[in-house]
Formats: sequence, C-alpha cells, structure tokens
Amino acid sequence: MNIFRSVAAAAISLVVATAATAQDTRDYLVATAGTGGSFYPVGVGIATLVKLKLGTREENKINLSALTSQGSYDNVNILSDGRAQFGIIQSLMTDFGYHGTNDFDGSPRDNLRAVSALMFNTNQFITFNDKAPTGTISDILGLEGQKVVLGAKNSGGLLEYRMFIQKLGAPKGEGFFDESYMGFRQRAEALINGNLDGINLTSGVPNSSVTLAMSSLQGKVKLLGFSDEELAKVTDGTVWGPYTIPAGTYPGQDETVQTVAQPNLLVSTADVPEDVVYDITKAMYENLPFLQSVHGSLKDMTPENAMKGVTIPLHPGAVRYYEEMGLTIPDHLLPS
Repeated sequence: MNIFRSVAAAAISLVVATAATAQDTRDYLVATAGTGGSFYPVGVGIATLVKLKLGTREENKINLSALTSQGSYDNVNILSDGRAQFGIIQSLMTDFGYHGTNDFDGSPRDNLRAVSALMFNTNQFITFNDKAPTGTISDILGLEGQKVVLGAKNSGGLLEYRMFIQKLGAPKGEGFFDESYMGFRQRAEALINGNLDGINLTSGVPNSSVTLAMSSLQGKVKLLGFSDEELAKVTDGTVWGPYTIPAGTYPGQDETVQTVAQPNLLVSTADVPEDVVYDITKAMYENLPFLQSVHGSLKDMTPENAMKGVTIPLHPGAVRYYEEMGLTIPDHLLPS
C-alpha cells in the first residue's frame, strides 16, 4: 500500500481534537532517509502522529514534519548542524557520531540525545543465483570488483557495510566492489535491469524496494542469509545481533532467512525542551498500534526494547517518561 494512503488510513482510527490555530505551535523537523527505505515512512508516521495528537490540542501545540536525507550518517550531521531537531539514526552511527569515532574521528557530536529505539535495521543483500553458490553472506566476497550498490553516498548502510565486509574477510572496505551510490528504489531498479550484480538494502522489514526486486526477479535472485559462523564474525564487539526474516516476507522467499540487525533510534538534539521530548515519547508509546499500522518494522517497538542499542545519554524528556512507566534507566544512559 502507498505510504501516504497507509498513514491516512491509520490516522482515521485516531481520535483527535478539532484542528487548532498554528500561531502557538512549536515546529520541529525529523530527518529520515530516501523515500524507498523504511526510515522515511516511519518518520512520516511519527510526524503524522505528533500532528494529530499534539498539534491539535488547545495549548502547547507541537508539530513535527519529516525531512528526506541520505540516511544515518547524514542525519548525525543534520542534527549537529541544527538543520533538524530529530532524526532516525542507526545505533552504531549514533555512537560513532556522539563519541567522534570511526567516520566522525576527532569531531564528537555531543549534542545528540537518544529518545527511543524504533525498529531494527536489518541486513538484506540480494544477488543473482549464479553469484550465490552457498546462499550465505560470504558469497559477497566473490563479488570483488563487480558492480554493487551498498547505499547512497554517506549513508549509514554504506559506511556500516564497509566495516561489515572486512569482518567477513574482505581485505578492504572502500574499493572492494565497483561501487556506485543510489537510493533504495533506484538500486532495486538497476538490479532488475541487469546493471548491477548485487545490492545491499539495509533497512526495516519489510522493505518495499526488496519486495520490488524479489518480485520482478523471482527465481533469479537470492536474499542472502548467515551461517552461525558468519553471525559470530560480524556481531562480535558490535551492536549487530541475529535477526530472522520469516518465510513469505518477500515474493519467492519460501524459507526463513537468518540475518543480522541493529536497532534504529529516534535521536534528538540536547536543546529540544524536556516537555517536547516527553510529550512525543508518550504519544508514540500510547499509540503503538497506529505506528505499527504505518510500517510493519515497528512491530519491534515496545517498552521492553526502548533502550535497546542505546549507547549515548537519553534526553531528559525520554528519561522522565520511561521512569513514569517503571523502567530502570542504566546509569550510563542518564543525562549528565
């Protein structure tokens, strides 16, 4: 279903107040990613929920709008530069940005604050059957020098995958493949047209671009899985963990696929007022059925998973709500 129709249909089920005037509304932006992945529809869903629940009350109105971007790496910079106040960011990239490590070496973005884990960012790599003799992720090592898209330029999926393939045994990350850079739908279409040998579509499950590729090339391509040994290699010392894609999630996928995933986080800047983050966090958790109707990946969003993959301080507004829910906040996640 088209994301905009999905959001509209879900919105009908919410009970909202009469639309209020905008002059006393505090307006914020949430940075997402390209429209073909999961970040964008999830961001649109959260923004729609905020508008309906918090933008229509009589006072202290809050409005949130979704902003497209190149993904997690870009969103760290967007928040750090003040171009948006919220962003959906992979947990690993959030950690790198906050601490100034890896691709942010020497330049910590310590104005980032975690709000909540949302959904899992799941590894989904597709290649042709004749390039996948084992059907496992190590088959990508045989694609050295071939045409592969790991993500958009500066996206979290791209930068994470360069680390990822080295854990599998590639001698280098950047330059191992003959890389080009595209959005989700564009890389799926390029694979369908025979212009690529493999594509990475790291995102929530299900992903519309994975569906497009698997449907159009049914019987010709494989969604690669992980053996136990491969799982151990790539998850050691990282926030990645095992994740199972159920059989039938995508066209032609008759068996479960064991892969890896990391949590995606809703992140804010430290200067967003406490009451704003509190109200948004409360609205999300009190309306989970709405969010889950917007995108299936949000089935993983639960109070029990709220701090999963969080390695940076929580925003005080999120702390306040979680404590009201009776959750225990680890000391290292408390704001200083």
